[in-house]
Amino acid sequence: MKKNILVLIIIAIAMIGIVSAEDNASVMNPIGGAVGYYDISSTPSGAAASVDGTSVGTTPTTATLYVTGSPGHTVTVNKAGYELWSQYYAGNPAEGQHIAVNAVLVPIPTPTPTPPSPGSEKGYYSVTSSPSGGSVTFDGTNYGLTPVTISVSATGTPGHTITVSMPGYQTWSQYYSGNPAAGQTINVIANLNPITVPGTITVSSNPSGASAVLDSGYDQLTTPGTFYSVSPGWHTVQVSKSGYQPYSTSVQVTSGGTSNVYATLTPTQQTGSISISSNPVGASIYVDTIYQGETNQIVGSLAVGPHAVLLKKSGYKDYSQTVQVNSAQITYMTVTLTQLVNPTTGDLDVSSTPPGASVYLNGAYQGETPVSVPLYITALAPGSYSVVLKKSGYQDYSTTARIVAGATAQVSAVLQPSGTTPTTASAEIYSQPSGADVYINNAYKGITPLSFDNVPIDVTKTYTIEIRMAGYKPYTNSGSISPGQNIVINAALTPLGQPTPTTGTSLTWLIIDGIAVIGALLIMTPAMALKRKK
Repeated sequence: MKKNILVLIIIAIAMIGIVSAEDNASVMNPIGGAVGYYDISSTPSGAAASVDGTSVGTTPTTATLYVTGSPGHTVTVNKAGYELWSQYYAGNPAEGQHIAVNAVLVPIPTPTPTPPSPGSEKGYYSVTSSPSGGSVTFDGTNYGLTPVTISVSATGTPGHTITVSMPGYQTWSQYYSGNPAAGQTINVIANLNPITVPGTITVSSNPSGASAVLDSGYDQLTTPGTFYSVSPGWHTVQVSKSGYQPYSTSVQVTSGGTSNVYATLTPTQQTGSISISSNPVGASIYVDTIYQGETNQIVGSLAVGPHAVLLKKSGYKDYSQTVQVNSAQITYMTVTLTQLVNPTTGDLDVSSTPPGASVYLNGAYQGETPVSVPLYITALAPGSYSVVLKKSGYQDYSTTARIVAGATAQVSAVLQPSGTTPTTASAEIYSQPSGADVYINNAYKGITPLSFDNVPIDVTKTYTIEIRMAGYKPYTNSGSISPGQNIVINAALTPLGQPTPTTGTSLTWLIIDGIAVIGALLIMTPAMALKRKK
């Protein structure tokens, strides 16, 4: 009995499977029974067609269905690039009936790029400052504190002014022409300089009555005395007196503060010279930190004993050596400079027209622009540096120099007159050998190389200058000078025992744009306000 019941269950399950298979088969391959048809087409043709989820081919195609099958069918037509088409048909087609199914396919829209509206494309200014936290104004509108990014229309009105301000610092302002391109970012870096209160430097010496020069002639006094209105930062003070070794030191001035310099001068009872040559030539010479011109030349009037010699030239390693000077003798020194290879520092060459400008790097005094070669500032760490040049009678020149490892940056400043009618003159005095004493109207003023700056001129007065060095014949000349002139003097001193060159007041002055150049032995300059070149 149980066996018969199990057989009946199996037969029933088989019948259900057969009926289900017949329903699916009735779409394409009906077996027995009356049939009808769906004639499926599409616009465009070539679309995939299906009935009740069963594929019936590609349009145009015909689907066959049982007229007695389950009523109601869903026809679907699909083609790439078109929206899916689907429709439900109730009932079944009659025996032999053909029902037309036409699917009009709708293309899927292709997005068309929308051109940007006028002014919608943006460029950017990325503004930073050192120190950060500066207030940024862009074309008169405040944009907050640095660092800040400002967006502008790439097609808007070209040209923008960016200003960065901060309490306690000078306001920074820069004009940028044009606009950044769409998507472009322009980096703006504002290096803010502190607002400072000038300080003072008091200078005294033993013995007193020496000539003290600030920053190679920016100011000059006779000890004891005080330099006033000195900008905060590092400065150089040189003290010299006939019969004594020159003294040089660096001193830092704080805002509103007073710094003191006391020079104990050493008598130069016996002197000698150093003949310094280099390959390549044109290296700056410093003897005991005092600038002595460029190679090749002789540095004279040096006290007997050891002296520190330093040579500097851009692109080459600094060379230093201690040289022993003997009484009444010339010590010869020949150096082959070593070119830098894969350096981690960079150099800066600074020149000016006219020469003789004091150079400050990040507020620290570096020296004075020479006549024939730049001022070499070597071994600087990579980065940005503020460069300021100052010369009496001219406007200060300021710029920023970018130092890159292994490269030499160039600053060539054309100084602009202050705009007032000149009442002073300046001069550059050199001698061969260097280290000679300079007297004006019998008053000691310093040793060569020497500069005059901001010298008041009396056009009715005659000035007499004399250059003296032990072992050499002195040279003297007299004459007048006009306001606004910058005079360059090169004097070749003659050792004792050789014929004395002609001196007098008949030598020709060459004046170009207010600059007078005096050859070999002409020595005529104004008095007062002398400066010892560094």
